[in-house]
Amino acid sequence: MSRPDLKNIVDRIVDLPTLPQVVTTIMTLLEDPQSSAKDINDVMRNDPALAAKILKLVNSAFYGLPNSVSSIQQAIAILGFNTIKSLAISASVFDLFGDGEGDFSYEDFWAHSVGTATVSNFLAKREPGVNPDTAFVIGLLHGMGKLVLDQYTPSEFQKIIATAKENQLSFAQAEEELLDTSFSELGYWLGNKWKLAVTVQEALRFQGNLAECPERSRVYAAILNFSSYICRLKKYGANGDFNKPSLPRDAWDCLHIDRDELPEMIEKINIELENANSFLQVIQS
Repeated sequence: MSRPDLKNIVDRIVDLPTLPQVVTTIMTLLEDPQSSAKDINDVMRNDPALAAKILKLVNSAFYGLPNSVSSIQQAIAILGFNTIKSLAISASVFDLFGDGEGDFSYEDFWAHSVGTATVSNFLAKREPGVNPDTAFVIGLLHGMGKLVLDQYTPSEFQKIIATAKENQLSFAQAEEELLDTSFSELGYWLGNKWKLAVTVQEALRFQGNLAECPERSRVYAAILNFSSYICRLKKYGANGDFNKPSLPRDAWDCLHIDRDELPEMIEKINIELENANSFLQVIQS
């Protein structure tokens, strides 16, 4: 039996999950320096359900704002364009895929994704020149290729999970035995179709191979590696990996983390993950 490659899998995708038109319009507007908060608010009027969910997120414990925010314009004024974009993407992707079956829990998958995104946002604030909202989106979407595999090649996907579980492998190690592509390549492909930022696409594609990642995106891929590692150590959700969690040395070397700071940093990360619970509850409501 031939091993499915990227083209083979893409050819099976009849109805590609797409971001809502409102989100793609917002992404376009935010690339225009002439855009205003009013422009974004006007677009949001076309999708009141999405606007309501974003406002729930803004008012959740995740942001811990002292006063309630009642409008998208007000949210933009407080949080900024990039944060609103990341929230719009977050509020949308949860509705694009159905539920999983077998030994892969979508509930656990999304918990791991939100946890990784939250820790990525926290770590990005410590890195010079890194956008925390971009890091958040990368963390949230880093496993999307797995959902594509589950939805469009369910037989191969279940074999990957079974192989990983039986042999105590990572998802990536198990899929090497069964596919001529990877979930990271599929995530990159999906990010390209959704017209996400190049930095997001590259971090998704090279998340398992930092040495090949373009320099402009390498720190984001390193943050992703570290964040996913922390969530696995703390058993915050699950992502289809059954091996012992480990952090690639090149990911550590890429980040500005002093080992002496680790205990205090982990305490702060614990608080961030507690806040992530509120984000997860809102996003799944």
